[in-house]
Amino acid sequence: MTHEGKEPVIFQNSSEPNVISHDLLVNLVIDQGPRGEAGKLFQEDGIKLEEVKEIRIEYLNILNINHLWVMKNLVKLKLCSNIIEKIENLEELVNLKELDLSFNRISVMENLNHLLNLEILLLYGNKIEEVEGIDDLAKLQILSLGKNVIKTQDHVMYLRKFKNLRSFNMEGNPCTEEEGYLDYLIAYIPQIVYLQYKMITEEQRKNSAEKYYRAISNLEEKEAKEKEIMDAKKAFEDHVAQVSISYVEYLDGDHLFDQMFESDKEGRALMSLNEETEEAYEQYKRTFSEQCHELFELGLKEQERRTEEIRLYEETVNKGKEDAQKEAQLLMDKVMERKTEIFSQVSSLMEAIEDSDAPDLQEKILQAKNLSEEFEDLISKTWTKLMHKEITLHEQLEDINEVFKINMSDLVSSFFEAAQGHFSAMRNAETEYNDNLTLMVTNFMNNFGDEADVPPEFQEICGSKDILTNNFGASHEMHLQVIDGREDRMIGRLKSWLEALTEEQIEEERRRNRNQVLEISHFLEFQREEFNKLQERREAQINEDDANVLAALED
Repeated sequence: MTHEGKEPVIFQNSSEPNVISHDLLVNLVIDQGPRGEAGKLFQEDGIKLEEVKEIRIEYLNILNINHLWVMKNLVKLKLCSNIIEKIENLEELVNLKELDLSFNRISVMENLNHLLNLEILLLYGNKIEEVEGIDDLAKLQILSLGKNVIKTQDHVMYLRKFKNLRSFNMEGNPCTEEEGYLDYLIAYIPQIVYLQYKMITEEQRKNSAEKYYRAISNLEEKEAKEKEIMDAKKAFEDHVAQVSISYVEYLDGDHLFDQMFESDKEGRALMSLNEETEEAYEQYKRTFSEQCHELFELGLKEQERRTEEIRLYEETVNKGKEDAQKEAQLLMDKVMERKTEIFSQVSSLMEAIEDSDAPDLQEKILQAKNLSEEFEDLISKTWTKLMHKEITLHEQLEDINEVFKINMSDLVSSFFEAAQGHFSAMRNAETEYNDNLTLMVTNFMNNFGDEADVPPEFQEICGSKDILTNNFGASHEMHLQVIDGREDRMIGRLKSWLEALTEEQIEEERRRNRNQVLEISHFLEFQREEFNKLQERREAQINEDDANVLAALED
């Protein structure tokens, strides 16, 4: 339910600005939580703000949005009817689906783009002048901006891209008073079903579409072309991303080959010496590029194998965790069931023990003591069973991690061996080309008889045997450095990835194990403390009753 259509009622007497604090949040959660016995149990379990899904912070003169980062699992947040001036500090609320900031003093739509799961955004009754700052909220279904100060119709084209938008309210803004506004909006945002909280009729939709038919047709044609370009761009980016994680980026074309000649001025000049050298160059390029392409295809296949290995690993690990969790939950349920029975029996016995004239007083005291011992024994045995299960699971997961590491290392090593074969073939092709080109250029030089007879245009690259030897040596070394560098980068990156992956898996299991051990200990310790508090309360009640009886006798 929204607040739209009526002015807010402020229940706070003071007009002083208020702040969101931990205590305020806890009090609101308690106030908005379950009532009666359920509410009592809710509070006794301890208020965990990080687990709260919904909260209303209304009519409290809140000036700044603050301290909400502790409520990371919030799905629904109502901050309406306050004096908030700026949208801020919501970065941690990534699970938020509904945000109500109606009836505040907000002038700018900002700091909202990270709320990717937001479906409902209510900003009714603020001071907003422009619809902006929500470009990434693709899941948005309901948007209310009524009673703001939006003057232009620019927001219509802005909101056209929100394909999931179904309900939109702009009532009370200056822009709605312009002639033809509603037809313009209905025509250009056809996905909207409800406008100002009234369903758009088929007649309205038809009339609006007819009025803007030509303009809409031109726009749709333009959008189709833009979409085609964007789809192609995304496909290319996806392709680059895929080959990047396969470690064979830029090997599906002539990039590596061209890179060898990029800074090799002499090499380019030598290969274009005559038709024979040019033909040798083209043959070298074909041979080299074939090796690159084969390596590229191999990289993609090997990435698929690694991805499948990771999938099987995660499936095995998750199943192990889920099975262990189910077993632990069944054990916990039995403990909680027996705990409820023991608490009930102990409470009844302690009430009976208060009556000092009870005929079987000693027997009841003994029964209460036995129940207390039984509960302590239950907690101890449960702790032992749960710890045994956790130790077993931890050892199993460590073994799985080790097997995964071995399997993945084997896959990576196999890829390295095959890749090194391709790089070796590239180096061989380069050496063969260099040798062939040396022979061709030498024969070319011999045609002139004397070095002085070499044409001026060839003097710089092959004017003498020393120049020729130096140029071929430099070109050969430069090409090998490019090939070796690409090989080293591939192997280095893949090794680093594998090392980081396996280390993270080991550390993740260590964290999970530590947290689980602490959780088991804390849970059972809490049960023990709860039982002790029950006994202490009853004992305190007995002592109080005894004191009251004694005081009455003295009077």
